Amino acid sequence: MRFCVDRYEYPNRAGDKPALLISWLDAKKTCEKLGKRLCTEDEFNFACEGEAMLPFTYGFVRDAEKCNIDRPYRKRTRKLYRYEKCLQRPACAKHLAELDQRAPAGGIPACVSPFGVHDLNGNINEWVELPGKEYPDRSGLKGGWWGPVRGRCRPTVDFHKEEDYGYEEGFRCCAEARP
Repeated sequence: MRFCVDRYEYPNRAGDKPALLISWLDAKKTCEKLGKRLCTEDEFNFACEGEAMLPFTYGFVRDAEKCNIDRPYRKRTRKLYRYEKCLQRPACAKHLAELDQRAPAGGIPACVSPFGVHDLNGNINEWVELPGKEYPDRSGLKGGWWGPVRGRCRPTVDFHKEEDYGYEEGFRCCAEARP
């Protein structure tokens, strides 16, 4: 496979917390505005597993100290708006802060893939494109989030529709490799 992948979750800046509360459709549009695209399921797998096909970016044994995974679940008790709108509304921003357990992008040095891509396991679920699928089933989530969930490279959650968004969902972009 030959492609480029953002080193960090969107907005792709080390030290920034990744954006969330973003639908697959909005993630796709954002990547396209940047001259990129959403990563495919296979691209995410390869960027995460490396050539050794590791189940976790850091190796074969699950370790909550190496990536932002297995944090206690916090129940959402109210509706959250999409990210930018939520941040502008004090009640939404307050509730998001109560739920939020994101780490800054690249903030856990051990959570890096063999290709130098950070936080592919945990931190936030990342939207990917499922090739060969049609609307509204082109969307998948990879990598897991900070909660006590899968937090591995290979599993894909494919039941969230393209318009769905959640406080654990974000993305990163991919692009074609230049010759």
